[in-house]
Amino acid sequence: MILNFERYPMQSNFLLGSLRITEDARIKLKRIPYDLICRHAVNDHGLLSRRELRRNEMSMKTIGEIISRYLVDPTDPSQGSVVIVTAEAWDETLVKMENE
Repeated sequence: MILNFERYPMQSNFLLGSLRITEDARIKLKRIPYDLICRHAVNDHGLLSRRELRRNEMSMKTIGEIISRYLVDPTDPSQGSVVIVTAEAWDETLVKMENE
């Protein structure tokens, strides 16, 4: 599914490109996660390791892949995590389940 943000302007710290969400992520979240995409865009990357955070920082300086990870349900970690990945060229952002 391709998302259209033309009606929802926001300030991003990097280019998001085309926005897509996998069917599994949409079904598991039971919604289109505009809130999580916005958090990703303003560098609130959620549950990342120190290494992943450092890699994101470098990518912001040199243009590279940027990732974020959030719990599907913050009250129930057993539900798993959703990952948002902006491609290395910043031309596409994909929302998917961590295990996809």
